[in-house]
Amino acid sequence: MRDLFAKFPEFPDSLREILVKIAPWAVAIYAFLALLGLLAAVGLGSILNLGSLGIYSYGSTWQYWISIIGGGLMAFIYIMAFTPLRARKIRGWNLMYYAFLLSLIIYALTFQIFSLIIGFLIGGWILFQVRPKYT
Repeated sequence: MRDLFAKFPEFPDSLREILVKIAPWAVAIYAFLALLGLLAAVGLGSILNLGSLGIYSYGSTWQYWISIIGGGLMAFIYIMAFTPLRARKIRGWNLMYYAFLLSLIIYALTFQIFSLIIGFLIGGWILFQVRPKYT
């Protein structure tokens, strides 16, 4: 993928530096909000399933559960990435890359084609632009 994103326009070094500085904090905030959202979604899905009494509820779709499980895995990866990102270690970037790939898989499995394309193009572009800042 590196060769593909090497063809994209480069960010100025000052923008790369800003992105690298805010990345650990953005990841921490996202992980916290994702965990809260997952708790709410699982709770909401459970209420819908119990209350539906034979009516097909949103909480019982397989796309819903793929999103819940994938979101939980991504939040876990983000929590693991916080410290290495703060220290500018390549391990932090690698964890963000794995989260990026996981998000693409989730989009593909849940047939979110527009999100898959936009997520791949923008997420990959940003991810590969900041890679040189990690050692």
